[in-house]
Amino acid sequence: MFYLKGINDMKKIKYISIALLAAFSMGSCEKMEVDYDAIPVGDDMAQFQIGHYTPVTTSAENNIYKVELNGKLLTNSTNVLGYYNTIPGAGRFYYAKPGKANLKLYQGTALKLVFDQDVTLIKGKQNVIIHDYNTSPIILERDFDIPYPLDPSKATFDTDTIAHIRFINLMYEAEGHPTTMKLQYQYQYTLHPLYTNADKNAGLIPDGKNVGDATGDATKSAWLNLGAPVAFGESTGFQPVPVKKTTYIAQGAARIDFRIVVTAANGGVPGETVMDDVDWLLKVNGKLYTDYWNITTGRYTTHNFAGLRNKATVVKVYSYTEH
Repeated sequence: MFYLKGINDMKKIKYISIALLAAFSMGSCEKMEVDYDAIPVGDDMAQFQIGHYTPVTTSAENNIYKVELNGKLLTNSTNVLGYYNTIPGAGRFYYAKPGKANLKLYQGTALKLVFDQDVTLIKGKQNVIIHDYNTSPIILERDFDIPYPLDPSKATFDTDTIAHIRFINLMYEAEGHPTTMKLQYQYQYTLHPLYTNADKNAGLIPDGKNVGDATGDATKSAWLNLGAPVAFGESTGFQPVPVKKTTYIAQGAARIDFRIVVTAANGGVPGETVMDDVDWLLKVNGKLYTDYWNITTGRYTTHNFAGLRNKATVVKVYSYTEH
């Protein structure tokens, strides 16, 4: 009898467990609405990012801890606007109705009001660039959209592909004095860092080497213009730049060298002669300006050239990834 009772008890436990599981399953499958606190932004709205490129010394107290548009809070200490930086972040935008609006920036933890200017926002996506606390900001339309589907004729499938770079001239000669020069941004890249399928098909890969191996050839391209020369506050727009990657099985990145050329007609300072004693390399704090960045394929990046040319807060490129 005890044995039979134990079996009956086990059956009861089994059936109770099944009933509980069924009830739980029915409850877990109940339809629930998930709401996202988002507001659709139409094409008739202004979408904008705010860049802080006023020449200032390196100090946390020079960061912007509060931003208001028409008296409404855009950001506070949870998303500080650093010097030579942009908010709200890559691929993100604030929005407002197009037209005249008042923009206020508060500096440091004491929230000192340092910028109180009107700005005229335009429809679509744009950069609002603060370059002088006493002057209206520069408005630059973001002149690209990511194409989809991609045009196969504008892509390569071996060891190089394309990135896009935009150069903006925000250089000051001295405090309160924007440059009067037009700047020609130039770039240079390594021509043949890896062996390619084209090399294989042409029989150019030596014994012991394979497609994707390093060639050991450090030959650079000629210096190439990135867009046209730009005056203060102007942009080259996004220009395609070839990226000859140095790791074959990877998304791809490569070193690209940069320099800036100015012309005598635009007030250039003689330095190293570039061509026929007419064009010269830009000098920054008494030295020829050169720089390099590791550029990743597929990226859209803005190079903001900002700061004071002949001061300790030396002018240089501040890179900002747009996409």
